[in-house]
Amino acid sequence: MVRKAILTTGLFLLLYSLFIYVFRSHIQRTAQIVEQRNTVKAEEFLYENGHQADTIVVGSSMSNRLSFDKLPGHYYNLSLEGMGAIDGLRLLAQANSYPRLLLIEMNTLDHEPDTTFSARFSAVGWSQLHDYVPFTRLKYQPVGVVKALLRDWHRKIEVEQAEPIDTAFVTKLLQDRLTHTNDMPDEPLLHHRLGFASTYIRKLLGKGTQVVFFEMPTDSRVRKAKANARLRELVCSTFPAPAFQHIRFPSEIYQTTDGVHLPLNEGARYSQYIYQQLKVSPSSTSLAQVKASSMN
Repeated sequence: MVRKAILTTGLFLLLYSLFIYVFRSHIQRTAQIVEQRNTVKAEEFLYENGHQADTIVVGSSMSNRLSFDKLPGHYYNLSLEGMGAIDGLRLLAQANSYPRLLLIEMNTLDHEPDTTFSARFSAVGWSQLHDYVPFTRLKYQPVGVVKALLRDWHRKIEVEQAEPIDTAFVTKLLQDRLTHTNDMPDEPLLHHRLGFASTYIRKLLGKGTQVVFFEMPTDSRVRKAKANARLRELVCSTFPAPAFQHIRFPSEIYQTTDGVHLPLNEGARYSQYIYQQLKVSPSSTSLAQVKASSMN
């Protein structure tokens, strides 16, 4: 009886692994909550082809909606909700990934890294298991897979248009947010966190990665807050040109849903802006290299 149960379980797992192999490209958006979405994004980066991307984006939920389909080669957006660019940089280091072009969201470079999150992907044994046995990953848990496939087979993914913005709600959120950002930041702590990020960034630079910093548009009151202004100053002095490229902040006004997050249509507009800036900046040399490598 026990032997039969073991054989049945083994057969089921074998068939499920075959199912994943055949339908992998159709299994998308299986996560339901923020923590799951971050985990799945990290899994795709580490165990699928994300770490082999020519262009990688690291940041927070602010840059999560950026899309760079027009860039040559393969790109991967490793921006993690509720986290910061440093968490993406740590995953790059873990994967020994050295993309040709790295886009870094500077708005959250002062965030403390989530060591608990990164530790789950570096545990000896578990990391290798997730790498070689796909069904052990969160992305391929049966319940999430079934829900995602049923959802996508029964309706097409609608292209979102301009999202309605509740200005009164945004104003309240801004007032709450400004109470935390109008004070001067803890200077030693800010230097420490940027120095920590610098160790990862300079290693990438030494491996030939073109590093480009960009600032996500926010409400003008948020951008002018003392903590955010000081962060910009230190990022520019810690990572100076010409070794590091900085995307010029746009003069156009971008609408936000809460003072710091762009709605989908504005995210698409800012993605296009960054793409145009990359084409005319010194980093365009790297774009040409990416294009050449993707054609080989």
